[in-house]
Parts: sequence; C-alpha cells; structure tokens
Amino acid sequence: MRVLVIGGNGMAGHLMVQYMTRETSFDLFYTVRQREQRLAGSNGLYLDARDSEAVTHLVRAVAPDIIVNCIGILNDFARLHEVEAYRINGLLPHLLAELADRQGARLIHISTDCVFSGERGAYEERHVPDGTSVYAKTKALGEVVKPPHVTIRTSIIGPEIRANGIGLLHWFMQQRGEIKGFLQVPWNGVTTLELAKFVCHLIEGGSGVQGLVHLTAARPLSKCRMLEQFQSVFAKDDVIIRPDDTIVLDRTLKNTRTDLGYAPQDFAAMLVELRDWMALR
Repeated sequence: MRVLVIGGNGMAGHLMVQYMTRETSFDLFYTVRQREQRLAGSNGLYLDARDSEAVTHLVRAVAPDIIVNCIGILNDFARLHEVEAYRINGLLPHLLAELADRQGARLIHISTDCVFSGERGAYEERHVPDGTSVYAKTKALGEVVKPPHVTIRTSIIGPEIRANGIGLLHWFMQQRGEIKGFLQVPWNGVTTLELAKFVCHLIEGGSGVQGLVHLTAARPLSKCRMLEQFQSVFAKDDVIIRPDDTIVLDRTLKNTRTDLGYAPQDFAAMLVELRDWMALR
C-alpha cells in the first residue's frame, strides 16, 4: 500500500508520518514545505502546495493508493492571508480528490470542528457549517464528501515539531504561573496519535467508509479540565490553573455513524498514550 501524506511537518502530519513509519508496512511518502525538514533516510518530498502544477506532478510521480491531506492554513494566518487560505484550505483538497480519482486512489482529508460557530454544540454530520471566520469558511469549502473519499472532522491536540507552533498542548507546556481554564468551553476532540491510528484503520480495515466522519473522544470535557489533565499527565507543577467562566463556546461534535468500526478511547487514556509515545522520540 503506497501512502502519500501531504503536510508531513505540521502538528497532525508529523505524527501521522511517525506513526505510519513505526507501526505499519506502508510504502510511505510525505511532503514538507522546506527541504531541510525531510528526515534522513525517509521519502520526504519538497512541495509548495500553493503550486497546483507541482501538486499534480508530485501525485502523478508518487502514484499513491492513499493520499492523506494534513495541510492547512490556520486561524490568524488565514485571516491575514485570505487568498492563500482559500487556495490551501478550500481548493487543494478538491484538486487532490480529482487527482486521486484519475489514479484510482482514495483521499483522506482532515477538517476541523471550527467550521461551526460554537453556538449550539453536539454538531452532527448533517448540520450545515456556520462558522464566519476565514479559517472556518475555507475549511468548510475544502471538505470532500464524494465517494470513495473521506473527510474527518475533528479537533486535535498534540506535540509540535516547530518552536512557533500554536497548538494548545505546545502552548501549555511553555507557560509559567497563572493561566485561565475555561469552564464553559467543552471539547471532545482527540490526540494527534489517536487521529493517526484512526487514519490507519481507515486504510487497513475501513475501506468501505466514505464521506463525512466525526472523530471524537468518548466524552466531552471542559478546556479547564483538559488543562488539569495536561498538568497531571505531564507532571507540570509550575502553572496554576484558574477556572474561568467568562467565555461560552461549544463546538463539540457528535458522531452518528455506525459503520466506522472504531471506538476512540476516552481523553485521559489518549493523553497517557500520547505522553508515552512522545517519550520514545
């Protein structure tokens, strides 16, 4: 099975590549934005994903059975670089799906809970995205639901390989002193390790799954409780978490599908597993 991971140096992508390298026998290729980010002895390929011709040439040359799209323009950067966000978040996934169709391949695309406004929570696959930010609108535009492809909506936490990463776990580990923990912001996403495991499940045993999938933890928890679990699992005693109820936002997802053949762990178990995985690096 030949797998191509687009965006192998981001928060989701780098752990996807690590997991597939360690735990599978895939013929694995992955792309990076800078040539020096390639791992020695691996099939890392430079790609400027803004260049449609370069994307087309690379996919044709690699000829994958599976394309996993982990690339994305996030939040503030999307707001400041709107055209690039539409190109990468909104149009690239559809180009990858078209290229996959031509080669008889399958696209697994990673989307986000941020396509929703957070006004109601427990969003099902049938609910229409109503987020208003550039990030929300471009990610919603990029969701590919036509067979045989899969779009995974989720929210992720995990380690970064870049010092300027903006992920919540990375941010938390850099903090000292008092920080706020939001009581009225529930979350039911997954770790990047759990995401990688689910993607491999789709590749190895879930070939019949297609369309839109919500990947969630077994139960939601507040962002405050999440930080408390970070603190406990990673033994970080130089922060004090102050509960705060001033922000109310609920982007939790609800999975209504019965055909996934996969049940994510609860968040506490995911976090312990992630800590142990990170210790192997």
